[in-house]
Amino acid sequence: MIIDHGFDLFSMYSHLSSIAVKKDQILLKGEILGRTGTTGLAGGDHLHFSILVNNIFVNPLEWWDRVWIKNNISSKLDAIIK
Repeated sequence: MIIDHGFDLFSMYSHLSSIAVKKDQILLKGEILGRTGTTGLAGGDHLHFSILVNNIFVNPLEWWDRVWIKNNISSKLDAIIK
C-alpha cells in the first residue's frame, strides 16, 4: 500500500495480510490501514515501511523525528506559503 501525502511525499507499507482502506480513500490520523502479515518470502509476521520523496527512498527514521520535520519540512513550507 502506498499513501500519497502530497508535495511528492509517499509512505509505503508492504507485507500486509489485509488492507482496511480503499483506493483513493482520504485517511484520518490514527486510522487503521491494515494488518501485518507473512506475504511474499517473509520469514515471519512483519511490516516493511518506507518513505519516498520525489520517487526516491529516504531514511524513514528522520520522518519520525518532530524536530527534524520542523527544521527540514514545516519551516520551509511555512516560508513558501506566507
